[in-house]
Amino acid sequence: MENILFEYPVREDNGSLDEEFQVLKKQLTKLKYAVMISSFCALAMYFLSAFFAKAELIFYFLTALFVCIAMITGKIFVRYPKHFLHIKATENELEITYYKDKKSSHTFAYGEIEEIRFTDKSYTAVCIKREGRKPILFELNKDTPEQGFFLFTIQKILPAVCKTNSKAIAKEFGNEDDYYNRIYEGNNKKWI
Repeated sequence: MENILFEYPVREDNGSLDEEFQVLKKQLTKLKYAVMISSFCALAMYFLSAFFAKAELIFYFLTALFVCIAMITGKIFVRYPKHFLHIKATENELEITYYKDKKSSHTFAYGEIEEIRFTDKSYTAVCIKREGRKPILFELNKDTPEQGFFLFTIQKILPAVCKTNSKAIAKEFGNEDDYYNRIYEGNNKKWI
């Protein structure tokens, strides 16, 4: 059996991650509909105010109320993670299961990986190129161990294929210990 060098999230069974993703998709769908309905209601109230001149103030108030509801719901929607990423790195291969609109699983033998690089300046999108195959893109949740894996850990495992600017990463995030200490400290504060 191969040694596991990195796994996030650590799970005995990936089935629970599938269930979490389905619950998240349902919640996001409800939030999308709430934003659309409240935005539609705000527009309807605004246009109805033109037809009922005597009650114009009530319609303006209702318009403002529905706009506030849409804004609050929209802010909640933006805070939800839009995807999950399960990473498992062993001595010889990298397994990634990516949940966005659907589940996709990829297994990379280290020898077939040509390049791993970030595709944005905020270090939240990764491209993995393999020999003779289409590149695969993944989004990363900011300030999570999945981002830390691609910032620091993969560079130790595959230094020849990682095309990252280590100095820029160190300047923005510090070293690996600082990064993980900061995100775990931040997660602990959220739960207190």
